[in-house]
Amino acid sequence: MKIGDIIDMAIWIDGRETEEERKQFEEDVKLGISWTCAQEGFEPGEVKFEEKHPDDSDVPPVPDHIKGERVRLLYASARVESKLVLSSKGSFLADLEKKDLELLRNVTRRAIHPNVLHEKDIDAIIEELGPEAAMDAVRKHHRKSLH
Repeated sequence: MKIGDIIDMAIWIDGRETEEERKQFEEDVKLGISWTCAQEGFEPGEVKFEEKHPDDSDVPPVPDHIKGERVRLLYASARVESKLVLSSKGSFLADLEKKDLELLRNVTRRAIHPNVLHEKDIDAIIEELGPEAAMDAVRKHHRKSLH
């Protein structure tokens, strides 16, 4: 990976998702792109989304378990913008309340690899993304739970 490369991810959607589910899919994909870049020591730029139809030339075949008349591929891409600036500060996870740490772990697990990552791996990803991204995720969750 190098500055200028394009990082992309995609998720199949069937048209039955709610607006809230769609926003969550987008947040999960953004987190996945950020994590992928962070693993290589880089930061992505703005993530852009595009819906692609199954009959478009650059779209892979629709998986058998995805069905419906409005099936499409939610495709996201971002340009690698810069080197990741590593902080010399200690872990911010130790300062989080247990419920907030568990929330961050669940969001990260859902966005990256639902059944693969161990707690220490998830914590390392959260550390790499940084406290601002973590607190943003916690705030979004708390706002949703108030409604």
